Amino acid sequence: MSYEPTSLADRSAEVPAPGQLTEAAELYHAIGRLLRLLRHAGDLGALSPGAASALASLARTGPMRLSDLANIERVSAPTMSRMVTGLEKAGYLVRDADPEDGRAQLLSATTQAHDLVNGLTSARIQRFAAAIEHLDGQQRETLMTSLSTLITALDQDPA
Repeated sequence: MSYEPTSLADRSAEVPAPGQLTEAAELYHAIGRLLRLLRHAGDLGALSPGAASALASLARTGPMRLSDLANIERVSAPTMSRMVTGLEKAGYLVRDADPEDGRAQLLSATTQAHDLVNGLTSARIQRFAAAIEHLDGQQRETLMTSLSTLITALDQDPA
């Protein structure tokens, strides 16, 4: 089987038009700026963005194995293991024996983690909640639907 590189011209149907690329770049940079502004709000700043995301996944989904959490977050098991160790030391998660397989462990978010993820103790989420008050209900709904669609599309195409 031989490999023949595909030229950009051969992929023209797959490549967005320049205007679409410009729009995508502007949106990408706007989302990056939004994330940087939120990172400066405190509290979750003690957690890396990856650890904060893993904690949110665990708090929302419920107990799971480290390997399952690594798959959800699209990181390697050793990377997730380092994050989990830090989250455990900070009191955000506990490990229990898996009732279906005593050799395995289930990770569970603590009450402290749920409070942080749900915004009760998170300055970042409280700041974001205050900012989205500037949007009307329809704008908030459109934003949530649009972001969910983008996340799904990106999650299906890990390129």
